[in-house]
Amino acid sequence: MFINLYSRKFTVYLASTSADMEDARQELAEVLDNAGIAIVDAEGGLTSGGDDSRLNDYLIALQSTDCSIHILGESDIYTSGADGYDTPAGEQFRCAQRLCGERFKMFVWNPSEIANFQYITDIRRDIVENTIYSDKPSSIVFVEDIRNIMNVKQTESRRHEPTDIFFLYNELDSDTATGIYNMLRDFLKVQRLGISMSSDVDYNTYITEQLADSKIGVVYYNFAGDWAVSFARQIWKDSGGNSSQTPILIVGNSNHAKIEDLAVLKDIMQSSVNEQLRIPLDIKVFLDKQLKK
Repeated sequence: MFINLYSRKFTVYLASTSADMEDARQELAEVLDNAGIAIVDAEGGLTSGGDDSRLNDYLIALQSTDCSIHILGESDIYTSGADGYDTPAGEQFRCAQRLCGERFKMFVWNPSEIANFQYITDIRRDIVENTIYSDKPSSIVFVEDIRNIMNVKQTESRRHEPTDIFFLYNELDSDTATGIYNMLRDFLKVQRLGISMSSDVDYNTYITEQLADSKIGVVYYNFAGDWAVSFARQIWKDSGGNSSQTPILIVGNSNHAKIEDLAVLKDIMQSSVNEQLRIPLDIKVFLDKQLKK
């Protein structure tokens, strides 16, 4: 079963950026596209007029969207004095500021967590209502934060039932997750939930109720490591934290996962990184240990 998380469709304006952040911009564009979010790309072309025509193009494009994303890097997009903002990225930032309000939001992303540049300090100091600053390095987590802010979730009740294992994963990892699920269900009762980044349902209630009716919860990942760590921590908290009756295991596929990535979860849940074919055994061993307690 897949549960989509959000209901409202919205469009983002993906602003230009400095050359050092082009790779981050491309990765972000791919994540936005995979999440089903419509993009107006600032690199899509401008009129051949002067400054006024170019700025008018930016404003028209921005007005067709619901929010904008501006990526910060080592190169200064903010030049103080006179008009300032004399790069394309800076001009788009200035235009977005003119629209920022109840209907339009700005997201300012600093994925490299650069802090020792005066222009970034100035931008952070000037942030106003409906402008959101983020220094989370993961594009997946950043996009999920955008969706949380831009959408009003619809709550829907889903039936839950007693099971041995509640198996959760991001749909980005559905291929390998399905293989593990198929091996587990041959000898155990398993409920699975693939989480999509575009959705019409608030899944929190369902997850909390199903965890309470499961012997263990398992969060699996291959590619989506940053998402999995954040997600596992959240469901642990939502299900009662240390007082929860359902232990949670987070397990990574060693094709892409590293045990060091899970160090932040050391004190709240057990974790494992192993080869794909050995993961079902790790889950079974974890279940057996919990049943013996």
